Amino acid sequence: MADRSSLLRSNKNPKLLGYSSFDPGGSIDSGISSSGEGRVSKEHGSKSAGKVVEDAERVSISWENIQVFVEQPGPSFIKRLCFGKNENEAAKRKQILFNVSGNVEAGTLLAIMGASGAGKTTLMNVLAHRNICQMEVRGSVEINNRPVGAEISSMSAYIQQEDLFVGTLTVREHLTFQAFLRMEKNVPDNQRKARVEDVILQLGLTKCADTYIGLPGRLRGISGGEKKRLSFASEFLTDPPLLFADEPTSGLDSFMAQSLITALQQLAAQGRTIICTIHQPSSQVYAMFNSILLLAEGRTAYLGSRPDAIQYFDSLGYRCPVNFNPADHFIHTLAIVPGDEENCRKRVQDICDVYSAHEAEFDKPETHERQDSFKEEANPRSSYKASWYRQFRSVFWRSWLTNKRDVLIFRIRFFQSIFIGLVTGIIFFQTTIDQDGVQNIYGAFFYIVTSVSFSNVAAVTFTFPIEKAIFLREHNNRMYRTDVYFLSKTFAESPQFFLGPLIMITVGYWMVGLRPDVLRFLVAYGILALVSMAAVSFAYVISTISPTPSVSTALSGPLILPLLVLGGFYIENRTIPEWLTWLRYLSWFNYGFEALAVNQWDNYGPIPCKIIPTNETYTKCVYNGSIAIEQRGLKEDNFLIDIYALVALIVGFRLISFLFLLRTSYKRT
Repeated sequence: MADRSSLLRSNKNPKLLGYSSFDPGGSIDSGISSSGEGRVSKEHGSKSAGKVVEDAERVSISWENIQVFVEQPGPSFIKRLCFGKNENEAAKRKQILFNVSGNVEAGTLLAIMGASGAGKTTLMNVLAHRNICQMEVRGSVEINNRPVGAEISSMSAYIQQEDLFVGTLTVREHLTFQAFLRMEKNVPDNQRKARVEDVILQLGLTKCADTYIGLPGRLRGISGGEKKRLSFASEFLTDPPLLFADEPTSGLDSFMAQSLITALQQLAAQGRTIICTIHQPSSQVYAMFNSILLLAEGRTAYLGSRPDAIQYFDSLGYRCPVNFNPADHFIHTLAIVPGDEENCRKRVQDICDVYSAHEAEFDKPETHERQDSFKEEANPRSSYKASWYRQFRSVFWRSWLTNKRDVLIFRIRFFQSIFIGLVTGIIFFQTTIDQDGVQNIYGAFFYIVTSVSFSNVAAVTFTFPIEKAIFLREHNNRMYRTDVYFLSKTFAESPQFFLGPLIMITVGYWMVGLRPDVLRFLVAYGILALVSMAAVSFAYVISTISPTPSVSTALSGPLILPLLVLGGFYIENRTIPEWLTWLRYLSWFNYGFEALAVNQWDNYGPIPCKIIPTNETYTKCVYNGSIAIEQRGLKEDNFLIDIYALVALIVGFRLISFLFLLRTSYKRT
């Protein structure tokens, strides 16, 4: 496969089928010459905020005989069990695209249009070589008359329909983050920042540059149109000569849609090749495209100049009414109307057959044999643009800002820690250390361990499911590695999980009346901090295996409760059945509870015991701390073992959660 530089050097643009001179159809002068070569006039170049693409960097793209097949979902397990397996089940496949061919010259703004299900997004995914892992793709794609595969991602940008951002960042911070991870390694930092400012100016984001992107229902941010522009800005930072956009006007009003397409028109006028899918554009937006591709039932109905499309359909007997939006006319003509499917499909077939006959005159026979160019490249991956250290520094910076600015969550956790400490202190206030007091102290310890665990588990289980879409998109764009994201996320969140136990034990320790020794207090805090991190690590496992927040919530309770019951308070360790003993070793409740008990009762005594003249009461009397520890089935010598076990659980759970996250990032979707 050829690299980007060699592909760009071979700038021999293929002839565009049905292409005539550039006609923007809007109020903005594109400066394109009538020859259709995509050259920008000096007058236009001086007015434009963007950089004019040099002739050596321009790309034209062509595709030949693209066919796409997908596997049909089979019957459910119950259906197969009851009715058996159909002999034709294994051969079930659905073809989405049928021998689609075409080409686009540099400096062209092409709109792929068609009714729902026509194959617009599928074709663009094939051209961009993205999201095709579950498809069987046949055919060939060429850049400047040279075959191209996965390396097309190094010279192109892909703007997806759904806008995904970290809402606590400002527009400038988001673009800075993107610039530091997506631009080439040899670009100095000052040039990266200058590029961010250029893109902000070019895409009209100056007014909102220092505004938060926003979180729905929590943090007010930029508008929907500005988010769509920000999506383009994020991809445009690397100044790609080839740009793909999936439904760029989706969710925008007519004015914002026209404004966005105007920006694309200006970019195309600078020499870039832009291909976008669009669903029922307004007449003003439609007039801004200089070429259109109409798909119907997975076949090409028309590819060529926008002004020539009306005349072409008129020659087929489908005249566009006066003062009628041509885009609506074409889509209605090629749509399959419910209740009249047979006639509609016959009309679509006739239109596509006519175009196929016209296209056959321009076919290149040598390309027909190249039918397997996509099979070995189903999962394109290019090299990272940033070093490991730069990736970690950038992702950690973003994660730190996100946690720092989420003031509401911080306040909730702060007051939650104070509240739990107060509840513990009030319920067990100045517990008298006697026979009953020993049991009350055990209750206080287990309540603290349980409260610390559940409060932190609840704070983490949603983390990865909520950010999964953003992580996968950025990871698939080769912005950063999975280990970088995981380490940055966990390190940035760690301070709050150390702060919570400190507040809780500071409030509750002295109110309960535990051993008035500063060293014992610090040891108790250290134990709770380890318990907190162990609970968080286990929550990371739940979070990484859960596809959605609701699944994470449903799993957390059933998975944690067995570890809670075997924590040494509800049932003594020496009475646990042998077949369940292994589960106790995974319980941080057990290690934290035992370590706190040893820290409290080690070398403690004597404990007052009022002897009642009955043998039964006399035998249950606890005289000192050693007996108190032994009575609960705990071991005084296990203190260091408990500490080491908590550290091992922290490392082990986090390693497991990382492996699950790694599996998710490499899973073919």
